[in-house]
Amino acid sequence: MNSTAILIAFAYGAATVVSVVVFLLLWRSTGARRPVDAARLARREKGWLFVLVGGLAALLLATIFFTPYGESAPPGAQVVNVDARQFAFAIEPAEIKAGVPVEFRLTTPDVNHGFGVYTEDDEFVLQAQIVPDYVTDVVHTFDEPGVYKVVCLEFCGVDHHGMIGRFEVVP
Repeated sequence: MNSTAILIAFAYGAATVVSVVVFLLLWRSTGARRPVDAARLARREKGWLFVLVGGLAALLLATIFFTPYGESAPPGAQVVNVDARQFAFAIEPAEIKAGVPVEFRLTTPDVNHGFGVYTEDDEFVLQAQIVPDYVTDVVHTFDEPGVYKVVCLEFCGVDHHGMIGRFEVVP
């Protein structure tokens, strides 16, 4: 695993441990039969709200800068136009050079479609949502030559299962 994945795994692990401890404390506190002090409960409720909001904000700040979205295509990137229509993908050009960044420009005139790219061995590579009358840009670099399969990941009608495209990555 790379350092980003380790950091995210650690952050979620720490959040899980804290959540379990909080759950156990709450569980223990509800087991005893004591008189209820409503004012004290109200103060604690506000405190737990701030703890929860602070924890979620910390988790957001710890992971938001590592999301892969919003990358721009570098100069010299290949541009591949993908037009998704019920029930086919038009991919131009259908041949891509390996090792060179590719900017997929995804469009559709009809309904929402999913753009899922898989290797010949059906290993997931990337995905994006294609929305009508909007250009979705996705940047990716293919290191391995081969034929890649494009499938629609958003139900788009009766022949959705047959909406499959292909492109080839050459050395």
